[in-house]
Amino acid sequence: MSEVLAAIPKYRYPIGLRGRRDAFLIVLLGVLHLTRGQARTIAPADVAVTSIIRIRSHVVPSSDDPVSCAACALTRWLRIVGPVWTGFRGDAIRQLDPTRGNLDRHDCEQPVPGDWRRAEQLLLPLDVHGWARTGVSLSGRSMTSIIPTRRAAAATNSPTAEVVGAVARKRSRFDGLSLQETYSELGATDAAVDAALARLAAVWGDAQALDTDLEQATGESERGLAPDSND
Repeated sequence: MSEVLAAIPKYRYPIGLRGRRDAFLIVLLGVLHLTRGQARTIAPADVAVTSIIRIRSHVVPSSDDPVSCAACALTRWLRIVGPVWTGFRGDAIRQLDPTRGNLDRHDCEQPVPGDWRRAEQLLLPLDVHGWARTGVSLSGRSMTSIIPTRRAAAATNSPTAEVVGAVARKRSRFDGLSLQETYSELGATDAAVDAALARLAAVWGDAQALDTDLEQATGESERGLAPDSND
């Protein structure tokens, strides 16, 4: 299952949210080999996050690669399941911000806030917009379909690393301008906008004149074709 966990998106909303939930399910079913019934009833009290992470009596294994580490998959989900459960979607979105992400270090080795204990259940159904359906269990049919779908995606998609971390802004011709040069550029931009608006007004005026000419020509043509009432 390590290849499947590695291929699942971990950031960006809502694909990272669904990815983290699916990775949690894969840990439960594919790594710890729980039944669907056991996975459905996992609650915060069943999870112990210490130097060794356990779910009930099962130790969640770690691996050298953070993107395929089962323990990291668990803690990534624990970081956002609390806000998702309570409806604080903004907090979940911030957690999934790729510019703040780091896939080069183990998430399971970082402190995990206790917000996840607010959730009454950990395996949440999610709608297409990323909202959790609280009080409703993830169906067995959904569980059965998630792992094969994720496995197929990992097998068919070319392995590309998820882009996370601070994004460097590309330099532009405006970098390094002095204050006077900046004012000059702004003035030139204002002039260009005014010229564009003037051209647009002229084109609009020509279009209106053409429309008037067409209406007049149509009216004259119709009058010429009308039968003489004296015939």
